[in-house]
Amino acid sequence: MNKKIKKLVGVTLMSLATAGVTFTSCTDEPLILTTFEQEMMGEYMEKRPEQFSEFIRLLDTTEVLGLLNAYGDYTLFAPDNNAMRAFYQAKGKTSLKGFTLDTLTKIAYDHIIKGYEVPTEEFLDGLLPFLTMSDRYLSTTSRPMAGALVYFVNDQSAIVSRDIEVSNGIIHVLNKALDPSVLNIVSAISNDERFGLFTKALMETGLDQKLMLTRDDSYDVNDWKNKIDETFIQGSGSRDELPLSRKYGYTVLMESDSTYATVYDIRTLDDLKAYAAAHVYHENPADANVSDPKDPRNSLYKFVAYHLFDRKMTYTQFIDAYDTDHMIKTYDMYEYIETMNPNTLVEVKKERASGETNLFNKSDETGEVVRINKNYRDKDATNGVYHEIDRILIYNKRVVGELSSKRIRIDAAAFFPELINNNMRYYDPSKPRSWVFPPNYIKRLKASATTRFCYLNAYGGYLDYQGDEVYLIGMYDFTVETPPIPAGTYEIRFGYQPTGGRGAAQLYWDGVPCGIPLDLRILANDPLIGYEEPGVNAEDPNGFENDKMMRNRGYMKGPATYKDVLGVWYGKRIARNSPQYIRRILGTYTFDKASTHLFTVKAVREGQFMFDFLEFVPLELLENEGIE
Repeated sequence: MNKKIKKLVGVTLMSLATAGVTFTSCTDEPLILTTFEQEMMGEYMEKRPEQFSEFIRLLDTTEVLGLLNAYGDYTLFAPDNNAMRAFYQAKGKTSLKGFTLDTLTKIAYDHIIKGYEVPTEEFLDGLLPFLTMSDRYLSTTSRPMAGALVYFVNDQSAIVSRDIEVSNGIIHVLNKALDPSVLNIVSAISNDERFGLFTKALMETGLDQKLMLTRDDSYDVNDWKNKIDETFIQGSGSRDELPLSRKYGYTVLMESDSTYATVYDIRTLDDLKAYAAAHVYHENPADANVSDPKDPRNSLYKFVAYHLFDRKMTYTQFIDAYDTDHMIKTYDMYEYIETMNPNTLVEVKKERASGETNLFNKSDETGEVVRINKNYRDKDATNGVYHEIDRILIYNKRVVGELSSKRIRIDAAAFFPELINNNMRYYDPSKPRSWVFPPNYIKRLKASATTRFCYLNAYGGYLDYQGDEVYLIGMYDFTVETPPIPAGTYEIRFGYQPTGGRGAAQLYWDGVPCGIPLDLRILANDPLIGYEEPGVNAEDPNGFENDKMMRNRGYMKGPATYKDVLGVWYGKRIARNSPQYIRRILGTYTFDKASTHLFTVKAVREGQFMFDFLEFVPLELLENEGIE
């Protein structure tokens, strides 16, 4: 995201009077947008009272107008007069006079991003990476309507005039005022009559108490500015920055009372308890006899907890946000997300042939699947979001069996809820950012004082799975706790991108060394590894024989499912076709139960280290595993 955009390329706006919405043509015609570089935001609106008099009155009353008439960088989502009057009516008021000053100030702050200018060309299909002045993230999306593209904020407010450039920022005009919930996730769910039965189960299990955190008030970015060097500049040009806050977040997937009753004949809490007792999988059979619903071993507890996640995920953040330009669109995509039911995962699939996304635990054999109700999703709360699902989501024998028989590839960023809860895990094709983390910021990480642990957001210049990476430098020594892996015997692999500036490290799995140290400076075409690009050797056109030779040395080519987008360093190659991407085989391991594990890395030669993904492949898949 640009902090200051000097000049924007305009687009044509078409008005549909019946909808009251301004549309952007889906064609590629070059069009011009008027700019007002000699006016401040406040001045621009004050000169247009027929459009903004109500919002100006609010800004003036709260003394926020002066801020928007001062120099700086702002993005303003300005509701027009009709939007403000509709807002009053929705709140049972007739004018601003019915609101307290604190409430009015919050309304003003809900509409302003301070410090950054965000044109629509930089909107993400999901949360923007910058907080409003009321300390909330805004979601943005676009969707075609009547053959044109319409931009929406928080899914409900259409932008009727966009990218208006003034001296101190950018204005987007809305047809509906922003009104983010002031309730936490538990209160928001409790107030939604659609989910009465699930709410009773949530309270019965005591899991509501695990959804209460909003922000770590002990974290103050100013405590670390003099202790962590923020001047380090990554090779992509991004300067390491500290996270501004440490927020918590939650996601809840819920079946409605209607779904319970009409599809499953579940009408009471006792009915739901009976269903959970009959279908929930217990790795330890004795757990089926635990009667206390507040005990994590209890069937109802496990059922409810499997619907809960310790990260705030809008509809696009289950998988769509990670389907970056890097990903090859002919391969299905999978994301594996830990739930609050201990030691369980949910699989989320994006299916290329059907074009469907957010397919939860889809059975390859029967087609059984859970979907989000697109008409009832992204219900916001101060510390989370909830979505309605169309069928019961449950961790049963079928799900356990299928998960334990699949390759599970997990992007490094998916290990750490902090990255999504603080809106760092996103894709920007041309503007990389990088964050450096103070000690104890990331819960699943233990690191020495000499470890500089960083995260680089998805960027078009990287040859990385999903475009992002965890990055370290110096004499690092760290241990990461993995998401839970089902019981089974797996070949475990570590995906990384070698360069000359890397160092060397000893890798450990659950405290045991994984062979000899890994030298991350060595490219795959080094004789020690023996990579040959597929298609170069006429006797091995697909590279399959070379694959066998590399495996014998403990290495594999990169997957064929992603590529470098920009070609800055890697020539726009698919990972499999580049010597600058490697998978190191850590070894074969048997897990007698589902659990998390410890992946430890200790530098043996100073330099860079990057961590892209881990993958877990059941042994029975190895013989027929594809190149994806």
